[in-house]
Amino acid sequence: MVAVVPLRDGSSGKSRLAHALDPASRSRLVAVLARHVVGTLLASPGVERVVVVTSDPRFTWRALRDVVVDAGAGAGDDGLPLLTDDADRLRIVLQPADRPGLDAAVDVGREIATQDGPVRLLVAHADLPALTTADVGALLAEDAPVVVATDRLGSGTNLLALDPPASAPSSTGLLSESGSERQEPRARREARFRFRFGPDSRAAHVAEAERLGLRAVVVQRPGTAVDLDTVDDWGELPADVRAAVGLHVPALRDHDA
Repeated sequence: MVAVVPLRDGSSGKSRLAHALDPASRSRLVAVLARHVVGTLLASPGVERVVVVTSDPRFTWRALRDVVVDAGAGAGDDGLPLLTDDADRLRIVLQPADRPGLDAAVDVGREIATQDGPVRLLVAHADLPALTTADVGALLAEDAPVVVATDRLGSGTNLLALDPPASAPSSTGLLSESGSERQEPRARREARFRFRFGPDSRAAHVAEAERLGLRAVVVQRPGTAVDLDTVDDWGELPADVRAAVGLHVPALRDHDA
């Protein structure tokens, strides 16, 4: 299993919290949530690699540095920080400027994940503060080619697991050995699972599975259901999760129930 995590930059993320948090606090929140999600994925049995697709690799590296740097080991002989074993399992990929948007970011991650052949794919949003390894394990245990973990309202998609061949990439962005874009027959392109993140994405992803003749299972778990986009989302989180996030983003504590 390869996990793909699309991540926005630290300046434009969490815009729906602009009335509650200043820009610096929103940037810290994006980093804290991404660090939690990526760390949870790397700690989950069955997840071999994590690919983070972002328009701002420098911000992403700063956000995820603590996940892969061995803080207790000091520095190596060259003065550089020593990395944990997880460093080899994490890849940060630049999202091309000519392929903007969430669906395109996930497609880029899918292309990277499947470069060496078919894999099971798990797409995870980077803002799931209550996500646990048990949640990831439960999704991986589902016996279906398409698994949709919906949000607390039951309309969105916070995680999406795809088995081969659904996890195979589309032709968009794939390059031939000469560097030119490789075109596939229309029938093959239409056989690819097309990501449909955004409003009502749960229904859209289930419909996409049906279009391909694949069975889809929809699950909703406490750790996968709440993505932190609004003050209402904050209120839905368990107290211990709010306390942990609030240590890094104190302004959110003003909105505790």
